[in-house]
Amino acid sequence: MNSKSATAPLKIIVNASLIALCISLSLSMFITGWPQKIFYVVSYVSFFTTLYAIYKKDISFKNEHFYLVMFFSLLFLAAVRFVWAMMLKHNGIDPSPTSAGIINNYLVGSKRILLGAFVILCLSVYGSLTTQKTIFLSKVIIVVGLIVTLGFGLHEHFYTVNDRIKLTTDASSMSSYMIIFIYAAYLGLSRLENHRYSKCVDLGAFILTFILLYLCGTRITILALIFLKLTFIFLEYKIDLRKNWQMAGLVVLAIVAILGITGHRWAQGINDIQKYDVQSSTSLGARVAIWQSGIYLLHHHIGFTTPDERTTLARAFIKTHHPENTEGYTNVQYNMHNEFLEVTTLQGLLGTFSLLLPYLVLIYGWVRKVNIKGMVLPFIALFVTGLTDSVILYDQTATLFVISLAVCCIGTRKSAE
Repeated sequence: MNSKSATAPLKIIVNASLIALCISLSLSMFITGWPQKIFYVVSYVSFFTTLYAIYKKDISFKNEHFYLVMFFSLLFLAAVRFVWAMMLKHNGIDPSPTSAGIINNYLVGSKRILLGAFVILCLSVYGSLTTQKTIFLSKVIIVVGLIVTLGFGLHEHFYTVNDRIKLTTDASSMSSYMIIFIYAAYLGLSRLENHRYSKCVDLGAFILTFILLYLCGTRITILALIFLKLTFIFLEYKIDLRKNWQMAGLVVLAIVAILGITGHRWAQGINDIQKYDVQSSTSLGARVAIWQSGIYLLHHHIGFTTPDERTTLARAFIKTHHPENTEGYTNVQYNMHNEFLEVTTLQGLLGTFSLLLPYLVLIYGWVRKVNIKGMVLPFIALFVTGLTDSVILYDQTATLFVISLAVCCIGTRKSAE
């Protein structure tokens, strides 16, 4: 970035944008409406800031080639989803209520991914203008948000009929995905800030996140949390566990403790697998049937498909090959419970490529030795959780994914003091 362009108003915009994004993240689990409004304001400001960067020639393909390629990959992802949703919305066929909800989620989510791409590019270019005070304040905002979220979560857990908390979403799994993206954003900031109390705050954020994920009761996000923390340790502390036996022991002990505390959910999953031939209509059994139906559909659809058409074909497959699996038969109408199967069975090969492209860009950045330590964190969370569910199908989770990615772009160059 051209240092002459680093005017005081621009510095204020960048720092205020980061704080606003963290406020949006911190409010997302217990307030509806305002987090999205904050995101929209930041995205519009980022759009005009990006135009300013182009005018001032602060963006060049030579210096920002990785961020520009990532920007265009996200635009492509948003465009495919938007075109698919608009085609089905105006094809003259009335969808079922469930199908209409899916189409609307993709439509709103595509718009937010599009707007988020401008936020990501803006903060990638001007991220070096963020100050240490802003980064520390942003971390505190996220931690305070997690504390308040935990209060709402405990109230819901103990004083409502919900055994697994949902907070501001329609499903416990959605809440857990949003929480894991919030934690990924926190880690992205944590690698840039070295306050003397940082380690204590980091531990507190980890514990808060774990408790919230435990209350959500979604197994895959516990694994995502472990992968995130291990990735952060390896990238930032550069610890060789083969040589540092004390640290290796602590890591193993922590993983065993986490899996032990959530042992009843893992035991339930193992029991479902062992009894699949006898009782297939379980949470994991439903996924097996849904995944097999999705793989079957891959051979029949390489273009756009409506959710209702997919449901009809998938249910015919499940009824033939898994007749006792009522759980899979019922839930296949919502999604394929796998990110790549979800987009491929609805948006064909174009959808598959659009989802794969950002990952390929990330690998490209790693090969070209671009500093992707922050950006890799939200992608790890998305990939791991996407193995067993369709994550950014929902507009709420798609929003938090792009916000998390934008926050993690901060400080990819040396932060300003």
